[in-house]
Amino acid sequence: MFQRVEYTEWQTLFPKIGFVLFFVAFGIVVWKAIKMSKKDSSKASRMPLDD
Repeated sequence: MFQRVEYTEWQTLFPKIGFVLFFVAFGIVVWKAIKMSKKDSSKASRMPLDD
């Protein structure tokens, strides 16, 4: 009467989603760092030393 639906290899879905999210987040950070102006990068590099 009822048929069981079996998903094969569904366990691999979560690591793939996690990898894609990590890659997208890393790409955004790298892109923002590349596009940062020299003034902003100089200010950011001095931040740990400022009081």
